[in-house]
Amino acid sequence: MSPSTQRENQPPIRVICLGLGRTGTVSLTAALEILGCGPCYHTSKWMDSRPSDYLKWVEQYEKGGDPELIDDILQGYVSVLDQPAANFPETLYRAYPEAKFILTTRDPKKWERSMKLTIQPVIEMFLAEAEPEEWHKYALIWNKLRRKLQPELLTDDLADVLVKHNKRVEELIPADQLLVYKVEDGWEPLIEFLGVPIPDVPFPNVNNTDMFRAIVKLPPLQ
Repeated sequence: MSPSTQRENQPPIRVICLGLGRTGTVSLTAALEILGCGPCYHTSKWMDSRPSDYLKWVEQYEKGGDPELIDDILQGYVSVLDQPAANFPETLYRAYPEAKFILTTRDPKKWERSMKLTIQPVIEMFLAEAEPEEWHKYALIWNKLRRKLQPELLTDDLADVLVKHNKRVEELIPADQLLVYKVEDGWEPLIEFLGVPIPDVPFPNVNNTDMFRAIVKLPPLQ
């Protein structure tokens, strides 16, 4: 793959996290903003204020990846994390070849359990709504299309989905531009990779399973 040249309206994207949701991307978003790498484009931060972005991501899936459309979505941002963006590693690398890339990951079985306690129940909740909220409608459109184009997500063996995604990213991004990272490792590998000073605050720990379920009003785990 040949990375693209500079485009007229290309945003100044410095950091791209290609880890799937539920691998610590919300904590990493907070960490990047502390380190001066914000504002960050993360699903949890924009879905309330810019719900129509879902339609742009639907267009991305239909086109198979378009750097200029990515530019349009990411205007005003310095870093990008989580899905839908993480489903387009090839397009993001082609669009921003000079960026630093981070692959957040975790134990595949623990990730599978987290997905089944968080994301999957939320989708089921949206599907059961008689009149979904506006951004729920877009979420359902995106989820339906993603499942059409990524049939591997229809399996119960989600652990394998994570393993295959991580392999795809590691084979794509040059090793000197990629940090494979677990958020429990804290500041040290992150600041070394980004070349920034270590902050004098604890590493953020947000949006664990219990927090997620409380935010979306799922019943607490027993």
